[in-house]
Amino acid sequence: MKIFLLEDDFALNSSIKEMLEDENYRVFSFYDGEKAIENISNNYSLFILDINVPNINGLEILKYIKSINTNANILIISANIGIDTIKEAYKYGCEDYIKKPFDIEELLLKVEKISQKESFITLNNGLKFNTFNKRVFLNNIEITLTKNESYFLYLLFTNLGQRVTYSQIEEFVYGEEKSYMAIRSMIKRLRQKLPKDTILNSQEEGYFID
Repeated sequence: MKIFLLEDDFALNSSIKEMLEDENYRVFSFYDGEKAIENISNNYSLFILDINVPNINGLEILKYIKSINTNANILIISANIGIDTIKEAYKYGCEDYIKKPFDIEELLLKVEKISQKESFITLNNGLKFNTFNKRVFLNNIEITLTKNESYFLYLLFTNLGQRVTYSQIEEFVYGEEKSYMAIRSMIKRLRQKLPKDTILNSQEEGYFID
């Protein structure tokens, strides 16, 4: 599981990162809000955010993350215990709010709870997609996916019935411009793994799952 950590206290940042990596989580840590927001992507399974950090505070980053991925899992860790701030954090979609000082083992328990969470989207054809770990199952048997295929399916399943454009695929799946043929080739391989007519073409140049 890939974790995004924003904490401006260097000692605490280091302690959290070390503890989580000891549990085989991949942690990418940041100390500054501006630097953090430049590195936000949909590739993270969990965001751990402090509120009072330099340049851009954690609540603004929380709102930004949710604006690009409403399904993002976000934990707030903060010395700010004002009820209005806590209410605001939950309002904008944080998963949990941990007040400082806290036992670092408490944070690990919260992370483990989220990592075990399963959020399935199920279709009538027996296909089931886990939006948390981006794994797909057909009649409860897992289908092997490449990284790009799993991210493409995540994009489709979290936008059911809506057209996903080529530019969205480029940005979300590849993070860079890709040729039309490269995208078509990936989708052709993926369609061979899934039930017929799972991935549909849009007349407006894109794809969707009905």
